[in-house]
Amino acid sequence: MPALLGGGFWYLRNLIVAGNPLPEIESLGPVSLPHPERLQIGRPDFNIAHYATDTGVWRHYFSPGLHDAFGSLWPLVLLGALAAVLLAIFAGRDRVVRAVGGVALVGLLAYLFTPLGAAGAEGEPVGFAINVRFVIPALLLALVLGPLPRFFDDRRRQWGLMAVLVLVFLLSDRPDAALHDSARVFAVLFVFVAVLVPAGLWLLRERGGGGAWLLAGPAALAIVVVAIGYPLQRHYLDGRFANAGAHDTQIPGMGLDSTYRWARGIEGARIGVAGTTAEFASYGLYGTDLSNRVVVLGARGPHGAFNAIPTCAAFRAAVNAADLDYLVTSPFLNFLHPGDPIPSPEARWLRGESALSPVLRSGEVTVWKVGGELDPAACGTANAALEEIPDTPAG
Repeated sequence: MPALLGGGFWYLRNLIVAGNPLPEIESLGPVSLPHPERLQIGRPDFNIAHYATDTGVWRHYFSPGLHDAFGSLWPLVLLGALAAVLLAIFAGRDRVVRAVGGVALVGLLAYLFTPLGAAGAEGEPVGFAINVRFVIPALLLALVLGPLPRFFDDRRRQWGLMAVLVLVFLLSDRPDAALHDSARVFAVLFVFVAVLVPAGLWLLRERGGGGAWLLAGPAALAIVVVAIGYPLQRHYLDGRFANAGAHDTQIPGMGLDSTYRWARGIEGARIGVAGTTAEFASYGLYGTDLSNRVVVLGARGPHGAFNAIPTCAAFRAAVNAADLDYLVTSPFLNFLHPGDPIPSPEARWLRGESALSPVLRSGEVTVWKVGGELDPAACGTANAALEEIPDTPAG
């Protein structure tokens, strides 16, 4: 019931706002359904089944993506998951195991037909590698089922399975690299707290001893988690986005890396964003203490649509209405080629505006300090030439 209430809320909200519980579905055959007009559609939403027999896509996109996700023995990982599911369904020790196996199998099959699983232009599913995450829940569920069929009730077979899994891990990855990682101390502590301590408590319970430890152990474990976790959380919050763009100029900042670093020193400000790049990746503008209010400037449309403001005068009026301290203008996000952004008109609409002063320029992104009311009439005759909304990249 809690899951139904939590998940069902959004479908109900969509039905009320957009007239459609699944507004991304625009039609059922010849029947058109209510849906919001979308300013920008991301990468073309091909699924993996679309490329099932395309050897070029498998060679250049699927195989490298699966290698990065699961190591050099990724075929064995996938086949092992499938075998575990089939064993659970046909040789499960009880109905629960068989039912869970069925759920995992449905999840694995659904992934093959999930939109955006192979997102990207036709023949170039550049979004496959990052969207492998769609299959992780079903894959983990499948792998956990591995030891549960009756075949592994024998203790020797359980140890044999463990040896095989360890061997796969050693061959498919570089576990020795962890010994040279700067976070190795934290990793050791995490393994101790999250794996070894619970495993030890479970063994005590299985052997029928350590009653006092079974009571005190979970409480001590909770205290250790808080004692270690809270300083780590503060360390992360204090340092996040400090080195944005140091090694990658496209992700996660998508050209907003300098803007993220600027926002680290801003607190309690109202920051407006314009251009779909800043709108899509505005998370870095909230500041380290999340005290900034980020306002997306746009025009509401029918069925819950939220589009770009189409004219200079309307955009300047929207900036005034938002009562901003800062304004970030950015390009139109090119999902297919993030390093090649498409100009968006908002920055040009602000030329000559005395109420604004730039505090940061980085590529196509500008951060403006808002010092007063903008003049919508100052667009003048140029406004007619600037009545534009960028076109969505076609491919």
